[in-house]
Amino acid sequence: MSLVDIETISRAELEQDPFGHAVIPRSFVTDAVAEKLRGEFSDDGFEESERTNLNRSDKQYRMFNRNLVTAGAVDEDQVRTLPANWQQLVADVVSQPYREALSALSGVDLERCLVEARMTRYARGCWIEPHTDRADKAVTHLFYFNDGWDPEWSGDLRLLRSADMADCAKRVAPTTGTSVVLVRSDRSWHGVPPVADTCPVDRRALLVHFVRP
Repeated sequence: MSLVDIETISRAELEQDPFGHAVIPRSFVTDAVAEKLRGEFSDDGFEESERTNLNRSDKQYRMFNRNLVTAGAVDEDQVRTLPANWQQLVADVVSQPYREALSALSGVDLERCLVEARMTRYARGCWIEPHTDRADKAVTHLFYFNDGWDPEWSGDLRLLRSADMADCAKRVAPTTGTSVVLVRSDRSWHGVPPVADTCPVDRRALLVHFVRP
């Protein structure tokens, strides 16, 4: 049985300010399922990913990633070590009903797209600068797994009107059960400011991309 609430996703409201997106407060079939996934979010198998002070044509960032699905192929070595609920979640995000739900919400034909999925952890000081995703990333879906989030910790998702982090239209706290769908365009600016040194926990998320081949 799917852990992701397919019907809720397909019927969510797509907003256009500042670009095509949807914030979905309850993305799983029950709050108990969301809490179970939060409690089982792994701390193992992550690799630091950092790009700073390089060619400024590339976006700059620092985070920790654990790849689960690459170019449509599930990494069985990574996934089999996850708890059963997380194995089911990976199965959900590569399923046809989920693909169709995101297509219905976004208005983008995702049939030929390849799924990529990774768990991410933002420790203190981790961030990603304002950017629009690559042109081949048609739609992105971000699932969050934190038990509350103090605004003073920073590190929330910022939906922006420009490449300026201060030019913010909406802030989304990375709390358990909340998810955000982003439709890629030339104005789909978004970023995450650095997680504050006072933050006592890592910012935890699952990122799902639908990538045009």
